[in-house]
Amino acid sequence: MNALATAAKTLALKPQPLLLIRHHPPHRIPSSPSLLRLAFSRPVSSSTSPPSSSDAADEQPSVERRETASNSASLESGLYLVATPIGNLEDITLRALRVLKSADVILAEDTRHSGKLLRYYNIKTPLLSYHKFNEAQREAAILQKLHQGQTIALISDAGTPGINDPGAELAKLCAGENIPVIPIPGPSALVTALSASGLPTNEFTFVGFLPKHAGSRRERLLVASDQTETQIFYVPPHKLQEFLDEALPVFGDSRLCVIARELTKLHEEFWRGTLGEANRIFSSRHPKGEITVIVEGKEKFVAETPSESELEHELRSFVSNGHSISMAVKLVAEGRAAKRKHVYALALRLFGKHTESEPSSN
Repeated sequence: MNALATAAKTLALKPQPLLLIRHHPPHRIPSSPSLLRLAFSRPVSSSTSPPSSSDAADEQPSVERRETASNSASLESGLYLVATPIGNLEDITLRALRVLKSADVILAEDTRHSGKLLRYYNIKTPLLSYHKFNEAQREAAILQKLHQGQTIALISDAGTPGINDPGAELAKLCAGENIPVIPIPGPSALVTALSASGLPTNEFTFVGFLPKHAGSRRERLLVASDQTETQIFYVPPHKLQEFLDEALPVFGDSRLCVIARELTKLHEEFWRGTLGEANRIFSSRHPKGEITVIVEGKEKFVAETPSESELEHELRSFVSNGHSISMAVKLVAEGRAAKRKHVYALALRLFGKHTESEPSSN
């Protein structure tokens, strides 16, 4: 009995399995590469339990410092044109996030608007306003910072910088002074709308916003209506009806169009039909959100080459109606877009020696 009691007492006091579990935590998935960790280092949501204070103190600070230093060192000096989401905040690239985190300063059209994106991804880089009303005053200081070796990121309110915003002028200035201009590609409303429009995409013209003056708008619409390429316009929501009223008599009511709005957002819509139908439907609708209007190009007219019998018939008709042979050749050549020498040769065959001297022009 004494031996059994001693053995039982020894087993009861033996804590090794429990100690092994405590000192060897469950297997953890290896941490993601520094780029992924840096890009998605967002605050933990309320639905997720945060790590313990001891874990945060032991692991996170040293990793954060190493990653930040590594990425800053790998980013070369220059102007970075960073494309940002046009609606859905998830439509941003890992490279864009890394550049925004590592830049010395971010230029933004509206710092309050862009601040929402930066807060969403926990980006602490300083913001500096840069828009059409202050670009002239900012340019000298920005160029100086770039010449000093700083890294500057430029973002617009939405989409790709330099497309219908002040970024184009700054990129031009930097290129002229041999300062690197690095595009960070991403969302663009015009490409997004065109890709899903169902209209030809092999050739297109991006018109953007039309001029404010009514006469200038009409002139631009006249040019666009005569082109065979697909035409792309940016239209403010409160000016959609004005655009349709002005485009209808220029393009005609049968020209196909696509009205894309709220792209990548919850209420994304692609309306498809003719300009005539759009003018009628949207006269009683008042859509909200940024709008991209895509209009099909002018139908290509391929003139048929007239046959020799047709040309001969017209030559006989003109001559029988009293026109001289030389005048008949001229009228037929111009009317049928044919070479005058070819028409003259036909006249020579038809009328022989009665044909007048050959026209000198072709």
